[in-house]
Amino acid sequence: MAYFPVFINIENFKVVIVGAGKIAARRINMLKNFGADITVITKEVKSEISNVNIIIKEFNKEDIKNCDMVIAATDNQEVNKNVIETAKNAGIKYYNNAADKSDNNFYFPAVIENNDIICGLISKEGINHKNAKDYAEKLRKIL
Repeated sequence: MAYFPVFINIENFKVVIVGAGKIAARRINMLKNFGADITVITKEVKSEISNVNIIIKEFNKEDIKNCDMVIAATDNQEVNKNVIETAKNAGIKYYNNAADKSDNNFYFPAVIENNDIICGLISKEGINHKNAKDYAEKLRKIL
């Protein structure tokens, strides 16, 4: 699949994140920086998460009704697959399975930002996050 880099306005996007571990916390913090309206569905909060709506329960298909973006970030692959299949069937425009790079229609980039510039960096095909992270660190030093 060919990914085209594009920037979208996610201010007030209704985002549902299923899971509340380390990866979910990183996604939450990134999305909060850009004004997303985030709801977290989780059986247990495992990371420091604040300033979002957290609902302690198991995921069901009603949880993603009328949302713009769904992120599956649990430590259970079956739950993640179910969340993404539910999102696809519901016609959710943006979905991301944090545990399965083949089950996404967008990737989270390494974000490099200063007062004048913002850029997002992924490796080709979104496969090598370490490589993207290393290049992002180099760019941050330049900017």
